[in-house]
Amino acid sequence: MKKVKFIVSIAVTFAAGIILSGCVNCAAVKTQKKTDPARLQIGWGKRSIAMKGPAAITGQSHLRVALGEYSPVYASALAITNAKETAVFVSVDVVSVSASVLKGMLDILKKEAPEIPGNKIIVNASHTHDGPSTANIVIKYPNKVEVIGGTKVQEFLARQIADAVKEAWQNRKDGSIAYGYGFATVGFSRRTLYLDDTSKRFGNQPGYASNGHCIMYGNTKDDKFAGYEAGMDPFINIMYTFDADDKLSGAIVNVPCPAQNMEAIWHYYAGFWANVREKMAAKYGDIGLICQSAAAGDLAPRQLHYNEAELRRYKLKYPELVEDYKKNPIKFPYYIPREEKYLNKEILEIIRAEDAANRVMTAFDEVLSWASKEKLTAPEFQHEVKTVKLDRFYLPPEILAQEKEYNKKFMAQKFMTEGDKWQMLIHNSTLNARRNKVNGVIKRFEEQQKTPALETDIHVVRIGDAAFATNRFELFMDFMHRIQGRSPFTQTFIVQLVTDTKGVGSYLATERGEKNKGYGATPYSCQVSPKGGQQLVEHTVEMLKNMKNIPAAQK
Repeated sequence: MKKVKFIVSIAVTFAAGIILSGCVNCAAVKTQKKTDPARLQIGWGKRSIAMKGPAAITGQSHLRVALGEYSPVYASALAITNAKETAVFVSVDVVSVSASVLKGMLDILKKEAPEIPGNKIIVNASHTHDGPSTANIVIKYPNKVEVIGGTKVQEFLARQIADAVKEAWQNRKDGSIAYGYGFATVGFSRRTLYLDDTSKRFGNQPGYASNGHCIMYGNTKDDKFAGYEAGMDPFINIMYTFDADDKLSGAIVNVPCPAQNMEAIWHYYAGFWANVREKMAAKYGDIGLICQSAAAGDLAPRQLHYNEAELRRYKLKYPELVEDYKKNPIKFPYYIPREEKYLNKEILEIIRAEDAANRVMTAFDEVLSWASKEKLTAPEFQHEVKTVKLDRFYLPPEILAQEKEYNKKFMAQKFMTEGDKWQMLIHNSTLNARRNKVNGVIKRFEEQQKTPALETDIHVVRIGDAAFATNRFELFMDFMHRIQGRSPFTQTFIVQLVTDTKGVGSYLATERGEKNKGYGATPYSCQVSPKGGQQLVEHTVEMLKNMKNIPAAQK
């Protein structure tokens, strides 16, 4: 009897095990069915890029060094994946990200996180002029100021960016996105037009610009002032991210304006993005933020013809901020008279950033109020990268002869060898920059004979019916509108200054820009011609249409 009970017990246990096993398998099957391969995984990461010590700062003709932080500067990363696709967005508070820093970051990830596909990482500069230099700064002229340059800064930046990407990758969890657009005027045309050819009045600026009917940041009180070459773009494109509990976790904010407020200070400063971060953190906590500049090669965060009215506006609207700045002005390493006219210029720059940030946040909140009604957990998600060739900015033979003459003049000028060390650094680094600009044109004249086209990468990312399209240039605004106007997607984010391993971008001027000349539209500024700019448009539109599966007959 006991034996029978024992056998029955074994049978019951065995059957129960089968049933239990079956239930577990059923649960696994159910879980598997619930796990959509298109479900988005989203993660955020961030690292400071404020290198300690007098690291080199570029963004002006003269070299500067960091004397401290006027605001934090960051590398921020957003990783978005599903079972089949990846896009990692990175924004860096620098004037540009050099190819060397990008390669260094990719090398680190290849060794430490090989699961992250390097070709799916999009790294853009916010284009503040007050971030650590990503170039290999080697000083070969007389200098008495300590400067951390060379590969040391590049290695630091590559490490910080890589760590931000790794953190974002490790933080990925189920989430959702929402997107929309609003209005927040931040950028204004900075190319001033005149009725006459200004080179006949003012001459040219060797090693900087060739004047014509246009001057960058020109005087609007000039009797020949004719207006501005471009208008402005008030659109702000935003993609929000949410965690599995529908809580806001961050956003990509795309503004057609570089972050170059107070662009000549000797401290780290993120421009208006610093103000945006402060306001965003105060309202939403420590959420992620990718700071993208849409096409804005001919725009800047300052208007030029209404300065007196603007200063009055700020003194009445922000009296506490104005007075606080007067009491605690930014420190320069050399003597600048703290007279009212100098302080007023600085006040305009500092409070422009505050005013712009208020407009960005108003748009951010307004768009969030309605865009968040359509959160997407498993949208269409694609990421394509294409290497294209663009026609170079053509340099005629007479340019070569002209630049060789300029080179002789610059080589005849002497470096300072004594006197105030700061003035010595400014003078010598400016002269060195002018020599390099002229020699750069001479070198590119030789290059165009061998390689008439420049190679660069374009990323196109689709998330839902929104798309991102990148370029490595300071792209003039018209090119963006040509892409957006023909894009098959509901909303298209254009992202400029996205570095690729082939090189960092330059200005890319329109046809009218080339005709009008001025800084930003001459051989000193441009690697690619307006024709090459249109080729960029055509390649980008083709990629967008292919991604949307537009039939060839409709393209």
